Amino acid sequence: MSKNVEQTVREVMSIILNLDATEIDDNTSMDNTPAWDSANHINLILALEEEFSISFEVSEFELMVSYFDVVQVLSAKL
Repeated sequence: MSKNVEQTVREVMSIILNLDATEIDDNTSMDNTPAWDSANHINLILALEEEFSISFEVSEFELMVSYFDVVQVLSAKL
């Protein structure tokens, strides 16, 4: 998996979730990140779609509940 993809995901997440990019790791998830609510989940998906020029299916939205999962689903589409 490309470090560039991981770093870009961290940067997008840091902007949408108002987090320090260096604090985002594989354990960062909706369960332990208060700012990662349902509204910001949609904002994150939309920002990633724009950043990478791709589209996610609704079923993929539901899988993308942690930084690790986001990178995995995104990498599978690239």
